[in-house]
Amino acid sequence: MRDRLNRNPTESEACPRCRAQGSIVGVSPARAHRADATVGDWQYCNTSGCQVIFYLGHEAIDEDEVTARVGAKALSKPEPVCYCFAHTVFSLAIDLEINDGASTITRSIRRAVADGLCACEHLNPCRECCLPSVVRTIATIKRFTTL
Repeated sequence: MRDRLNRNPTESEACPRCRAQGSIVGVSPARAHRADATVGDWQYCNTSGCQVIFYLGHEAIDEDEVTARVGAKALSKPEPVCYCFAHTVFSLAIDLEINDGASTITRSIRRAVADGLCACEHLNPCRECCLPSVVRTIATIKRFTTL
């Protein structure tokens, strides 16, 4: 078997817990929840009963480790606005407060999208880019708060 970090990016492996085939999402979505995630072709396990969210070979990030809900999993976590990078309404509001009403998060998401580092088609339940939702949510936060 080829080294898991040097395999063809279109090959997927089975989830180490439930053995279902996961979608390849890359390292960025995994790093949104674990900053030290190993570089590689991380996969997303979409099986609702499985606690694994992301995995790379036998390395896994489970629902206890994620900072926000991912897809339909980890239901006890806050609902994300950006599924790829685990931004919630709360994290967007804090970013606005810290930066005098200017969002650094939208800038970082735009940069990540331009670099091909998002995985909305795998992680966002509607399979669309999260950036428009992030922009709408920020506008709503600004409308209802004084920054």
